[in-house]
Amino acid sequence: MIDFNEVVKIYQTEEVETIVLNEISLKINQGEFTSIMGPSDCGKSTLLNILGLIDSPTRGDYNFNGKVVNQLTERQKADARKKNIGFVFQNFNLIDELSVFDNVELPLIYTAVYQM
Repeated sequence: MIDFNEVVKIYQTEEVETIVLNEISLKINQGEFTSIMGPSDCGKSTLLNILGLIDSPTRGDYNFNGKVVNQLTERQKADARKKNIGFVFQNFNLIDELSVFDNVELPLIYTAVYQM
């Protein structure tokens, strides 16, 4: 289901290059539960953003459900996220005008899991 092979993520400015993920390899099969732990600023959020198809690796291979992520269009990534990935953001990407219930309900309506 998830297969990382030597994934690297580098953030670069004109003055500084920061290697956030350095040749990470992992495999998570369907039905497995996995935890990611580590100290602050060790790359957990970056790893999750790549796993969740929100960000892309600088180098390395990422296969999700048998598909090479680097070859997917943004639309295909969005469809894969919608159908396969549940994401709870650290910074609570909620819509201010909606209640908590409505914020939870909205993505379920978009995916036709729940109907009003």
